[in-house]
Amino acid sequence: MINKILIKKIEEMADVDQKTRKLWLKRKDKDFLQSIVYCLDIANNYLINKIIKEDGFPNEKSMGVKALKKFWILVQHQDMDVELQKKCLENCGFGLKEKAYLMDRILVGEGKKQIYGTQFYKNKEGMLVPRPIKDIKNIDKLRKSCNLEAFSKYFQKMSKFK
Repeated sequence: MINKILIKKIEEMADVDQKTRKLWLKRKDKDFLQSIVYCLDIANNYLINKIIKEDGFPNEKSMGVKALKKFWILVQHQDMDVELQKKCLENCGFGLKEKAYLMDRILVGEGKKQIYGTQFYKNKEGMLVPRPIKDIKNIDKLRKSCNLEAFSKYFQKMSKFK
């Protein structure tokens, strides 16, 4: 059964998360907004754990596809709590794409090589480049298994961000 109150809470959390991050990326004085994003992630961590404790791990049945994707966004940003990310990867009803992104995020957070090539960082020249990838030879096969576009196309898209 769909929990409309839970959906509204998650939508509000995700909207604030995304608006704050977009503002942070646009601003030149990033230090202040970076601390706001960090505080927001801490608050969301508390709320995500509370949701799981009270309502169980979310899935399509409990909140629908749209709200589940918003919940995934919140979990994706919980880099300071890799254990929570792991629990959600295992227990939430995320789609294949979302699972691939979250798996890579977890691996990168643990200092390991990613599988699907979804995680990038800015190098010294300010260019977005992929974090180390475990099996670059089979990356497109692995990406295809999760309904992700070819790595070359994704890399091209990511290269446009500054």
